[in-house]
Amino acid sequence: MRDHHRLILLPFAVSSLLLLSEHFFISAFTSTASCAAGNHRHNTKVFSSASTADDFKTNEKLRIVVVGGGWAGYSFAESISYNNIEEKHVDIILLDAAKQAKGGLAGGFRDGSSNNRPVEAGIHGFWREYKNTFDIMNQIEGVAVDEVLGEYTPSVLFSKNGKVAVAPVLVQDDGSKDNNNNSSMKLPKLTELNEQAIRRLIAANLPPPLDLPVLAELNGSKTKGVIQPTDLLSGLGLLGAWADFEQESPSSWKRYDSQPASLLFEKAGVTDTLFEELVSPLLHVLPMCPAYDCSAAAALSCFHVFALQSRGAFDARWCKGSISEKIFEPWQDQLVKRNVSIRGGARVSSIEKNESGKYTVSLDTASEDEVGDTIECDAVVLAVGATAAGRLAASSPALSSLPATKDFDKLRGVTCVAVRLFLRPSGSISSNLRGGAHSKSQLPSDMTNAMVDSPIAVCGAGIGNIEELGEAGFCIYDLQRMHDEWSANYYDSNNVPAEEQLAVIEVDFFRADKFVDLDDDGIVDLALRAISKALGTTKIDQSDIVFNTVLRARNAVSHFAPSSAFYSP
Repeated sequence: MRDHHRLILLPFAVSSLLLLSEHFFISAFTSTASCAAGNHRHNTKVFSSASTADDFKTNEKLRIVVVGGGWAGYSFAESISYNNIEEKHVDIILLDAAKQAKGGLAGGFRDGSSNNRPVEAGIHGFWREYKNTFDIMNQIEGVAVDEVLGEYTPSVLFSKNGKVAVAPVLVQDDGSKDNNNNSSMKLPKLTELNEQAIRRLIAANLPPPLDLPVLAELNGSKTKGVIQPTDLLSGLGLLGAWADFEQESPSSWKRYDSQPASLLFEKAGVTDTLFEELVSPLLHVLPMCPAYDCSAAAALSCFHVFALQSRGAFDARWCKGSISEKIFEPWQDQLVKRNVSIRGGARVSSIEKNESGKYTVSLDTASEDEVGDTIECDAVVLAVGATAAGRLAASSPALSSLPATKDFDKLRGVTCVAVRLFLRPSGSISSNLRGGAHSKSQLPSDMTNAMVDSPIAVCGAGIGNIEELGEAGFCIYDLQRMHDEWSANYYDSNNVPAEEQLAVIEVDFFRADKFVDLDDDGIVDLALRAISKALGTTKIDQSDIVFNTVLRARNAVSHFAPSSAFYSP
C-alpha cells in the first residue's frame, strides 16, 4: 500500500503538513485563521485502516509527533487529545525549538534576572473575527477570556507624514459573554445630534468596510498627507475586487495570488494619498510587507479578515500580560493532564521514513560530537511557518519527495525585532487616557498626549526618513495601560516603592532585515528614534532606560509574497 500524506490547514498557521504511515490516517478539520469558527474539538477524529471499531482496539496505539508549539501545534494537540480522552488510542508528542514550548512566536519567557521580568517576541492582538481563538480560550481550564483580555481597544494609525486617524471600536458589546456576536453599533439619541453622532448614524447604514472611514477620526491638521473625501471615494474602486475575491475559493487565490498588491490598488484607481496614508501603513503591519512585495490575494484576504467579514472586524482586544503565561501555560497544563508529552528545546533536524514504514524524527544536538535523540512515530504534523517547513523539507527525503513540498524552497519569511524598554517613570502620572485595560501611564507627558486615544500606535514605513525604516513598519505599545503587572493601579494596590516602579514601552518592528544584525544598543537607539519621529515627541534619553530586551526573529513569519499561495501546499 502506498504512503498516505495529507495537507491540513490549522486555524493559526498558513499550512500544516501531515505525514502518515500506511496503517493510519487522520480526518481533520480544514480551517484558516480568517474563517476559523465553530467548535474545533469535534472536527478531528482518528481512524485506523481496520474495518471495525473492534479491529481498531487490537491495533497498537498511533503515535503522532507535532512539530511546533504555537497556536497551530497546540490547537491540533487540543483537538486530538480531547477526542482521545476515553479511548486513548493516540500518543501525542509535541516538539518546539523554544525551551518553554509555550506559544512559539506568540510566546515569551521571564528573563531570569533578579527581577525576573517578562519578555515576548512581539505583542499579539485578538481581532473580533478570531472566533476559533476565543472558542479555544473558553475551553482552557483556568482561562477566563474577560480576565485575560482587555476590552476592545481603538488603534491610532501613523504614516510617514504623521498621525493619520484614530480607528474607533465600531461595535459596542451588549454585555453578553458571546465574543462572536455581531452587535450593531450604538445609534445616537436625538438629544446628542452632533457631528460624531451623525457620522455614527450614517455608518450604521453602510456595509463594512465603508463604515470605518466614516467613523475614523482623520487628522486634518497635518501639513502634508491629509486624506480628503475624494481620496476616500477612490477606495470604492476596490469594491469590484472585494466582491470577486472569495476567501475560501482556490480559484480566487489563483487569480489574485500571482499579482502584487500594488497593481491591484493601481488598477482600482486608489489615490496616492489614500495609499500612502492608509493602505500602505496597514500592509506594513498586517501582512508585514510593502505592496509591491505582497500578494494581491493576501491583501484582499487581510481586508476580508479585518474589515469585510462583519461590522467591527477591525476591533481588537489585547492580552493583559504575557500570552505565554496567561494562555499557553494553563493550556499546556491541560494537555499534559491528557498525557500529551510536550518537549521544549527540541529542534527537529530531519524526518526520515524507516524500514518499518514509520517515520523517524531526529532532533538537533548541542554539538557535532553528540548523538541526537530520535523519535519513531506513525504520523508527523508540521505546525510551523513557511521557512521552517522549507528547512525541514530540504533535509528530509520523506518530505521533499512529496508533490506538496516541491516549492517549499521558494517560500520566504519576514524578519521581526521586538524591543522592550523599562524606563524610569516621569515625574507625573498621566490619567484618563483612553483605550487599554488601564487609564494611567508614567511615560513622559508628551508621549501620553500623543497616545491619549489608545495605548497602541500603528506605524507605516518610512517614518522620519530613517534609512533603516524605509520598508519597516512597526507598532508602539504602552504596556502600563495594557498589562496588569506594570499598571499604576498595581503599583498602588501592592505598595510598590517608587524606586522600583517602571514605565514600560514596547516597539515591534516588521521587515527588519536592514537592521536585525545591529547590536542591542544600536537597535534600542533606533527604537527611541522611531518613537520620537512617529509620535512627534522628544527622544527618550538612554540614561532613562533601566533595562531593555531585544529579541530577533529572522525570517520567522510567513511572507505572503506574490505567488506564495501557489508555492504553499
